[in-house]
Amino acid sequence: MINFKRIIYIFFLNKIVAMKYILSSLLLFAIAAPLFAQNNSISFGGGEYVVPHTEDNCLSEEDRLEIRSQLRINVEALRAEGKLNFSGDREDVKFIWPLQKATGFEWNSYYGISNYVDQNPAAPGLGDYHCDERTYEGHKGTDIFTWPFPWYIYENDLVEVIAGEEGVIINKADGFDDDHCECFGSWNAIYVQHADGSVAWYGHMKRGSLTDKEVGDDVSEGEFLGVVASSGCSSGPHLHLEVYDADGGLIDPYAGDCNDLNVDSWWETQGDNREPTLNTILTHDAAPEHGCPTINEDPHFSNDFYEGDEVFTAFYFHDGMVGSEMNCRIKMPDGTVWNDWTFDLTGTYNASWWYWSWFLPAEGPNGVWALEADYEGETLVHEFNYGVYVGVKELDDSDIKIIPNPANTDLIQIAGIPIENNIEFYDAAGKSIKSFSNDTFLNVADLAPGLYYVTVRFADGATVVKKFVKN
Repeated sequence: MINFKRIIYIFFLNKIVAMKYILSSLLLFAIAAPLFAQNNSISFGGGEYVVPHTEDNCLSEEDRLEIRSQLRINVEALRAEGKLNFSGDREDVKFIWPLQKATGFEWNSYYGISNYVDQNPAAPGLGDYHCDERTYEGHKGTDIFTWPFPWYIYENDLVEVIAGEEGVIINKADGFDDDHCECFGSWNAIYVQHADGSVAWYGHMKRGSLTDKEVGDDVSEGEFLGVVASSGCSSGPHLHLEVYDADGGLIDPYAGDCNDLNVDSWWETQGDNREPTLNTILTHDAAPEHGCPTINEDPHFSNDFYEGDEVFTAFYFHDGMVGSEMNCRIKMPDGTVWNDWTFDLTGTYNASWWYWSWFLPAEGPNGVWALEADYEGETLVHEFNYGVYVGVKELDDSDIKIIPNPANTDLIQIAGIPIENNIEFYDAAGKSIKSFSNDTFLNVADLAPGLYYVTVRFADGATVVKKFVKN
C-alpha cells in the first residue's frame, strides 16, 4: 500500500534541504566575492601561476663536471697571462641583484623566485636556507623567473642579466637554442671570477645576447651580461645563479637558519624570504592565457576599448601573501571613481594573478580611464582608452611641447615646430573639432574642458600627436 503521508513528508523535506543549499551557496558567494561599490564584474578568474621547472637541476652532473674542468683550464691560462689575480679576502665580495629592467620597460616588478639551493642534496626530502621547501632535489642555484608573460618578456629583451659583482670572465658559452620548455641541450652562460677567487655562474641566457666581452676581460658590478631566456635544461625563461667559493665549495648566497653551506649572506642587501609585490596591473580584451612557449602564451594586451567591449582588468603578484589586502578602483577621465573593490589574497604563491572583467557604461564618458591598485604600501596606475579612436594616439617628441599643458587660458603655444604646419584638434572620441594652419600661437577659448589630441602635420608629411588638457 502506498504511504502518501511519507511521500509528502519526503517531498517537503527535500525542498527544505534544497533551499538550505541554495541559501548556503548564496552566503558563501557573498563572503568569497569582493565587495563592489557600484557595478558588478562580468567574470572573475586567475589564481596561482605554477612556474614550470625541470627536475634535472638546470645542469646534468656530466655538464657540471665538464664546465668545472673548462673553468680550471681557463683560470690557469689567465693566471699565466697575468689577467687573473685574487686576494682571497672574502669581505671583498657582495652581490647586487643580478637582473634589471631594460630601458623603457615600465612594469613595477618583473620577476619571482621559484627555487633556492637545496640544502639536503644527499638526503631524502627538501630544504632551503629558510627551512622551507622552496627548491627541488639537488638544486644547486637560485632560480629567478620572469613574470608575468615570461615569453613576451623574452621576445622583447625586457629583462637583462647583470654582473652581481665585479670580476673577470673566465668562460662564456653562446649559440644554443633559447626557447626550451623542457630539459635538453646546452645553455648560454657567463662565468665570472671575483676578487676573493669565488665564481658566479649565470645560466640559461638568450642566444646572441651575451656581452661582446671575451674570456679574460673585466666586468664591473652591474655591467650587462645578457638577456634572460630558456636555453639548455630549462622549462621557461629564468636566470639560474650558481655560486662557488675559492675552494670550489657550493655557496647559497642567502643567509638563514637552515643554510648549512655558509654562515653569512653574500648579498649587499639580503631581501626578505617573501617580498609581497604587485608586479604590474594591465588591461586585456580577453582572459590572458599562460603557457610555454610563446605559441601557448597569449597576453591579449589591450588599452583601447569601445562600447560593448568586455574589459579585463588584471593584477599580477610575486610572493603575494595569504590574507594580504589589495584595494582596486577604476576611475573615469575626470578622476571620479566608477568602481572600487577590495580583494584578500587566498594563498601564498611564488606567482599569482587575478582578473575581473567589466562592461563600461554605454553613456561614457569617453576618454582616458585609469585602473589603480594599492598593495603593500605601493599604488600602481594603468591608463586605458574608452571610446577613443585608436588612430589618434600620442606620438611623443620631447622637442615639441604645448605651453601651457594643462591649460586654463585661452591662448596656447605649440613650441618646437616650424611655422609651416597644419594643426588639428581631436576630442577624446577621435572626432576632429578644430584646425589651424601656419601658426604656433592658438586660440582655444571655444574648447570645453577635457582631454584632446593635437595632431601637428609638417610640410614633409611627418606627423606628431600630443595630448592636451583644457581645464
